[in-house]
Amino acid sequence: MEHRVVFDFAVEFTNGGGVQGQDFRLDMEGETISDQELADYIVADLRLLMVEKVTILNKFYIQEKHKREPVDPDNAKKLIDLSHTIFDGLITYKGLPAPVICDFLSRENSKAKYEEGTEFQIGKIEMVSNTGTYIDCPFHRYAHGKDLSEVSLAAFANLDGVTINAVGVMEIGVDYFKNKEIRNKAVIVRTDWSRHWNTDAYFENHPFINREAAEYLRDCGVKLVGIDSHNIDDTRGNNRPVHTVLLGAEILIVEHMCNLGALPEAGFLFSAVPPKFKGVGTFPVRAFATLA
Repeated sequence: MEHRVVFDFAVEFTNGGGVQGQDFRLDMEGETISDQELADYIVADLRLLMVEKVTILNKFYIQEKHKREPVDPDNAKKLIDLSHTIFDGLITYKGLPAPVICDFLSRENSKAKYEEGTEFQIGKIEMVSNTGTYIDCPFHRYAHGKDLSEVSLAAFANLDGVTINAVGVMEIGVDYFKNKEIRNKAVIVRTDWSRHWNTDAYFENHPFINREAAEYLRDCGVKLVGIDSHNIDDTRGNNRPVHTVLLGAEILIVEHMCNLGALPEAGFLFSAVPPKFKGVGTFPVRAFATLA
């Protein structure tokens, strides 16, 4: 069923004056839309500047055939979350401790510190840096490599991305990357292994990239390589050639991603930004893609 929203609006400007609309109608993707989403859409669609306040009035919904492309609450840009949720007790890698997530200051205890009706929570997190969806910098592998604080912000954010489909493959070789436009790209390898996340199956016989493919990616000058698997390397042995090759060339690695099936082959921006820690080479990120 196609849905439309009917409403009045009033826009006030910081330099005085205003704009009003009555019985305004917009097509919607879903059955409801918030006042804030409508306000953002009006400002963007009418290309308004110096807006102080937008008031939505007399809003109601009707079922009626769409007249135009439905309103996208994300304002024409869709964000795709590619990260797992980190929770208390999560095992990301066997042999590493799970995070402990608790209150440092609970809301109940905060009541004694503030006036009546004012409460706060301050969380406490104890964890190893290899937890959840995380990014590896050169310092993770090399003592003199760049740590999180030394890698430029441009290396983490708004990278042109390409998706490589390697679903159903355990050892991902160089042929998966040949004849692809990958130079200066974030190369995101989709295996769909994330469907085993938080199960024993996730740790066994997982997909990985081999040394030849890593050397090819290095020689092609890619910016970052991500994978939705337990490790970008084969963990059945004690060597880690992919980490060695890529991090040695200052090519960042993102592991334990998810939701890669929602990505197109190309035409998106990839971001995975960690905190700016000194002396740390790995840390959880909120990896995401931005679709135009």
